[in-house]
Amino acid sequence: MNGEFTAQARKEVKRACRKRVTGNWGRCIGIQVLYTLPFILLALILYIAVFGRAVSMIARGYVDEYRIGLAVMQGMNSIWVVLFFMLLIGGPLQYGIMQFYIRLRRGGEPGVGTLFAPFTALSSVWMGIRMACCLFFRALLWKIGPTVVYTVLLMMAAVNAALSGRVLSDGTALLLGLLYGVVIFLIDVKLTAYQAGWVLLCDRKEDSAWDAAANASRAFKGKYGRLLVFQLSFIGWYLLLAGVLLLCFGIGAAGAVLLPGAMGAAVCVAAVVAALCLYIVLGSFVTAYVNMSFIGMYEAVAAPAGAPGFPPEGGDGSAPQDGSGQ
Repeated sequence: MNGEFTAQARKEVKRACRKRVTGNWGRCIGIQVLYTLPFILLALILYIAVFGRAVSMIARGYVDEYRIGLAVMQGMNSIWVVLFFMLLIGGPLQYGIMQFYIRLRRGGEPGVGTLFAPFTALSSVWMGIRMACCLFFRALLWKIGPTVVYTVLLMMAAVNAALSGRVLSDGTALLLGLLYGVVIFLIDVKLTAYQAGWVLLCDRKEDSAWDAAANASRAFKGKYGRLLVFQLSFIGWYLLLAGVLLLCFGIGAAGAVLLPGAMGAAVCVAAVVAALCLYIVLGSFVTAYVNMSFIGMYEAVAAPAGAPGFPPEGGDGSAPQDGSGQ
């Protein structure tokens, strides 16, 4: 696996994927909404389970903080149940949505039902759970060391400042935090390579989750700088998405402050609804664009030298058979 991924190849992959997403925007919105909805429902269930009783007590006029706090603590026991269900559905859903993006990227026309395809077989459900656990465990292994070092250094700096009769300066804490953030970001670049394991699982279902992640990451060996540049090349889209949301919320806040009564409330509600709609539309585009482009990059770097880096546009979702590339 020694395929090249030059700047020109990156531009071609992104151009082809942007065209595919633009032509299938409705599919991308539909599958992203369906993918997110179960997690929203589970988060709502978790909120009700943890705080529902306490909120009900406050609404009935209870002022005993101890009893209210006890109700919250009792509700905390539900966290493990919700986390279990998130794991139970999260892995298969990720498996399904990656199958959707892979097929769409390769020229197919997958329906939103592809998202739930892994739930049709117990083996696929189990594979999605195992892959999700594998990626989580790898992230934990990579990040636990830097996190421990950062915590120890921060505590040492705080103790040293206390022994000197001073308070830990904001500058020292900020510098340590920035260094830690940079290290974690670089680790996240490395961890992104393991995400390509989903592609291997979709193409070779006989592979184990751990082997698929490891084999996929080997394709990026010596190319992490290019992977970093690839990720940074989407920063403009993320800034655009953040700017649109901030603009909507800013308009809503200004309306609530400057306009009296019902008019201000109406402007605020309209701004929130607009922000939600724009986030769904634009966010679905960005998510599909980034995921499909990453799949294209993996196919390019994993291709043997002289072979096409990615399937020709308009294919049927299988590997190219005629040896022609884009």
